[in-house]
Amino acid sequence: MNDEKSREEALLQQALSRFNDEGAIKVLTTLDENGAPHPVCKGSLRWSGETIESWEILESSQTNRNLTRSIWFDKPIAILLIAPDRKAYKFSVKASRNIIAGKAFTRAYEAAQERFNGRGIAGVWQYEIISVKEETASVRIGEEEAARPYFIHLDQLAKKDSQ
Repeated sequence: MNDEKSREEALLQQALSRFNDEGAIKVLTTLDENGAPHPVCKGSLRWSGETIESWEILESSQTNRNLTRSIWFDKPIAILLIAPDRKAYKFSVKASRNIIAGKAFTRAYEAAQERFNGRGIAGVWQYEIISVKEETASVRIGEEEAARPYFIHLDQLAKKDSQ
């Protein structure tokens, strides 16, 4: 069990160390009022050293409404991080807080104005990490083949037999 915990912690640290990489692609997926996924590329997602954060520009956006619903009704959120070297990580998170005033908000607001030519933000969302899983294709294929060696498509069996 300790070995598994330390592997999980190492994976978490590895993924978080890639979170702010220049060129990383980050997709935030929330659920709408009908439970349908709503994925958006979110360039403002970053690891602050303490929590994952993102800016929300519009108070009325679908994402902002979904994040609010997530807090109210304990709905899940997923963040997909694809690092520049194509390593991929899926974070399961919970929206934990929306900062709309104070020093942290003011700092983010001013940074957003600089980044978006004068446009501010509606809030700074913070997320509590529940788990992280590596989703890099080669890693996932290896995990699935090890866990389910008999799940193989018939054409793959025919290739093995003919060689």
